[in-house]
Amino acid sequence: MTDESFTHTVFFANGETQGIDFFPEEHIYRLSGSEEVIPSATQILGVIAKPALVYWSALEASKYFKKQIVEVTAPMEMPLYSLSGLSVDEVAKGMVESHRTISSDAADIGTSVHKYIEECIKFKLGGENALTYDSLPDEPDNKQAQNSISAFRKWYADNNVKFISAEEKIYHPELKYAGTVDAVAEVNDEFCVIDFKTSSKTYPEHHIQCAAYAKAIELIYDREVECTYILRLDKKTGKCQVSRSDQIGEDFVAFRAAIALQRRLKGGLHRGKRKSSG
Repeated sequence: MTDESFTHTVFFANGETQGIDFFPEEHIYRLSGSEEVIPSATQILGVIAKPALVYWSALEASKYFKKQIVEVTAPMEMPLYSLSGLSVDEVAKGMVESHRTISSDAADIGTSVHKYIEECIKFKLGGENALTYDSLPDEPDNKQAQNSISAFRKWYADNNVKFISAEEKIYHPELKYAGTVDAVAEVNDEFCVIDFKTSSKTYPEHHIQCAAYAKAIELIYDREVECTYILRLDKKTGKCQVSRSDQIGEDFVAFRAAIALQRRLKGGLHRGKRKSSG
């Protein structure tokens, strides 16, 4: 583990504080002055099965395999196929790594988009009356990232948005989870938590994740979060897909169930001694 970390202090509405050390390379959280690792909301929800991702990984592996095959013309016979300059082991390794390479590239785009939006919001919080872009850093060079940023701009222009914070670190002292909230804002007069996505799809567990953020944010602001927003900023079309939920209570019940399952799995399902038969 790298020693590089960033310390953030969470100020709760009741006057208490908690230091959180964030290690960005491993994306883990620790309580300041402690070796205890605090799971993030995202890690907790990792217990939810994601069959669509399994299918996607297999699909990318098959695409990679097809790229490595070349047609060999044989006289008087049906076409034969051969691997293109790679050994079988090399192709097998490439198939395993193919989805990780694509995921890494997508993560880089997502990181650049999130960073730009964070700077936009903090520029707004610096006292400007509106999000004007002439004083902001240049946009990323990547076209897909630019499309996502365009989607964010359109959403902002079409709604009454008052940002309160960006990339805010949270900690829930009772349930002991941490995380980073993309944005806290009032959107059309509703106090809400916002999560920006640049992925090709959104999933129901995204609102469960935001509900976890919402309950931690309430401890900081002493204010009920009225809804959560998932904004999918499409990298290809530049359009914003908006998913709003006011079912925070129900989503948080599901999150607490995920906590229980994660801790149960971590502790071991079979602690007793096995009895031999016969």
